[in-house]
Parts: sequence; structure tokens; C-alpha cells
Amino acid sequence: MTESEKTTKSKVNKTKENILDAAAALFSQRGYNGTALRDIANVLGMKAGSLYYHFESKEQMVLEILNIGMKNIISTVIHRVEALPENASSRDILVAATKGHLTALLEKGDYTSTSIRNYAQMPEAVQQKGHVLREKYEQMWRTFLLKAQQDGDIKESVNIKILRLSLLGALNRTLAWYKEGDLSVDEIAEIQVGFVWEGIASDGARVS
Repeated sequence: MTESEKTTKSKVNKTKENILDAAAALFSQRGYNGTALRDIANVLGMKAGSLYYHFESKEQMVLEILNIGMKNIISTVIHRVEALPENASSRDILVAATKGHLTALLEKGDYTSTSIRNYAQMPEAVQQKGHVLREKYEQMWRTFLLKAQQDGDIKESVNIKILRLSLLGALNRTLAWYKEGDLSVDEIAEIQVGFVWEGIASDGARVS
């Protein structure tokens, strides 16, 4: 490849990256259905038709954003958990995974929040293609929770599926109320796991 060809390829890749950044920001703010290709083009000072040089369709664009967002959240959670010592407790693992999830969701940009907020709006074909990574991520949480249950740290009577859905649902909901400058992401993670792990009832709470 000549230097000229390398320069051209670099410019094309940079333009594609800029398009994805702009699209992710708009999808995160307005939703998939509330964002048209012309909106993305306007942000970049381009004609809407120019987007088709880089993407076949809006569906292909959002699928790339979804996959980037899911890969980001998976790698961030894995990094947090793998940084723990070998003898880490079940609670430590859940806190680390929660910190990773919230870090990717709240601090690492629009790709991750788009993959969380917009999944239900996406065309069925996009959802099916994006399901592999989402299933991989959910399986990570199943593994964390089942291991804790097998180790005796979670009661046998606890429905792990409901626990997983409830916890991830609460974490994802932070997108609606999180404000930078209040509690840190790590502090929020500790509090949310605490609600699940230690509960909220006081020792003197009435049972009926």
C-alpha cells in the first residue's frame, strides 16, 4: 500500500469514527427512533447521502455502536474482577463487577449507554445480531451469582434469574438520575450491592 493509499484509508477510518461518535451521542440522547440519518449528518456538516459511503444503513450503524458498547462494558467488568486477589469474597466480586458496569455505563461515553437505552427500539434483525454479545455479558453475571450461591454466600432459595435481572435493571436505571459531582461511581456501586447483600431492614424492623 502506497503512502497516498494509507493516508486515504486513515481519513476514511477517521470519518467513520466521527460518524459513529455523533450517532452514538444522538442515539443516547434522543433514542434510536428519534434520530434520523440527516440529524447525524447535520452534526457533522455532511450531506445525509454521504453517510452511505461508510454505512449501508442506519441499522448497520447502530449495530456497530451496540457491539462497541457491549465490548466496552464486558472488558471493563472483566478488568475490574480480574484485578481482585484470588481469595476475593463473593461480595467483593459483585462489587467489582458492579463498579465495572457503572464505569462503562456512566463514565465511558455514549456507546455503552446507547446499547443499554436503545436495544428495545432497534429493529429485530439488529437485536438478533447483537444478542450474542448481550448473552455473553449476561452469562458472566449468571456465573458470578451462581458461584456465590454454590459457595453458600447466597441463600439456596434465591431465584438467581430474578436477582440478576433486578440488579442489572437497577444499575442501568442510574442513567436516568446519575449526576457527576455527587456520589462517585464506586460509591454508588457499593451502595447498590449493599442493598442486595445486606438488605435494608434494621435489626428492630417489624416483620408484619
